[in-house]
Amino acid sequence: MKPLRPAGIALFACVIGGFAPAAGSSVMAQKGPVFQKPERVIDLPPVVAREEPKAEPREMPKAKETPRPLNELAPLPQAGTTKPVTVTRFTLAEALRTGHANHPSLKALQNDIMASQQKMQGLKEAHFITGGLVPDLKYRRQQLELGEQANAAELAQAEHDVTYAVVRSFYTVIYAREQAKIARDLVDQLDLYLEQVRKIVNSKGGGVKGITKDTEDKMVILIAEARGKMEEADSGVARARASLREAIGLSPNIEVDTADELLPEVQAEFTKEAIVNHALTRRGEIRMANIGAQVTQLEVVAQWSRKLSVRVPTFANGGDLHAKPIPVASREPDYKPGAIPPEMPAELVGHQKTRTAIAQQYYERSEKVVEQARNLVALESEVGYARYIEATKKVAIFKEASKAGRSLLERQREATGGNLTKEDILMNEVSVTRSFASFNQSLYEQIIALANLERISAGGVHVNFPGR
Repeated sequence: MKPLRPAGIALFACVIGGFAPAAGSSVMAQKGPVFQKPERVIDLPPVVAREEPKAEPREMPKAKETPRPLNELAPLPQAGTTKPVTVTRFTLAEALRTGHANHPSLKALQNDIMASQQKMQGLKEAHFITGGLVPDLKYRRQQLELGEQANAAELAQAEHDVTYAVVRSFYTVIYAREQAKIARDLVDQLDLYLEQVRKIVNSKGGGVKGITKDTEDKMVILIAEARGKMEEADSGVARARASLREAIGLSPNIEVDTADELLPEVQAEFTKEAIVNHALTRRGEIRMANIGAQVTQLEVVAQWSRKLSVRVPTFANGGDLHAKPIPVASREPDYKPGAIPPEMPAELVGHQKTRTAIAQQYYERSEKVVEQARNLVALESEVGYARYIEATKKVAIFKEASKAGRSLLERQREATGGNLTKEDILMNEVSVTRSFASFNQSLYEQIIALANLERISAGGVHVNFPGR
């Protein structure tokens, strides 16, 4: 949940466009200065006319070319004129540095911080101009200071989100490429066996016992399935590379790839309690929710200070509390609770006690926003830890299966000399390939689970991925 952002508030007309007291304000209007008729008139000497030099004739401007209509397509490049695509390969450390330096979301949040600082300067200038005549101005300053803290918390959490996006995209490229290689190796091997099967089936000497037309059809089916997996993996590589390019904040015309070729097996030790404690004390969403409650509490005092007003803008005046997406609850297929969105009207109407009572209700509601934010972060921490434990156990299981499968293939191919002597050899090839793919997938899931725990704990858990 991304709660209330008090830094985006509009305070008063005195901050935005000069001092303009609201209705009911105790500030007295001042009359403008009175201009008196001058006592005497000064006689000026007469103006002497002079001839202006004749202007030389100028050339008429040439007509501009008619612009091409927007819907007219640009000419296609000629064959052979396109430049070769240069692929930039990144290590994980280089990708992370580039992402933190270039990603637009981080730059946008940095602009928010700078804008908040300018708003604070404007508020100080308004206080100097009005001489403290606006009773709630000091509370607006405190709210804006809290808004700067909220912006800083949001930027810190966004940096962890970018780290997660880069790590996930980086290893997704490697995972998809390895899966494509596994499928391609299987297709190549099955193609060799299919050629042998067809020779055996079409031979007139009786062939090999157990190798029939049914075997040939089974192989055609297996090869088609393997080719389908290979195409999925190849497409996954392209999608993952595009995702990596976006995660590190580069333009679409740049091709990127990973310098690493294999998925690492990362060892890490920590407890569920450590993950939960780190998340509850470090997550930017909780810090922003707490700041939102403090800002709303100051609104209660600010409304009380405006004794003579009947319409008083709140800190939400001119801002949209729902500008940031709020996680929505989902019921199917998986249950996922949602956050409580922040609420505050742009202005409160009524006498002093009425407006203060309304603000108090919104403050009590903001405390429930904080409570729900803590509950959701704790739930996310426990689910993330459970997924990491599951992935780690699967790595151990499929690592053993992959090791056994590799040994089986080596013995089988050495014994047969690469020739198909019985149908079981085909099933063994397929089963061993599936064990390779399952081990590869378990490594990938473990890496993603670790990266997610680092994001969930807001850096409380720092994973030492190779080359980081």
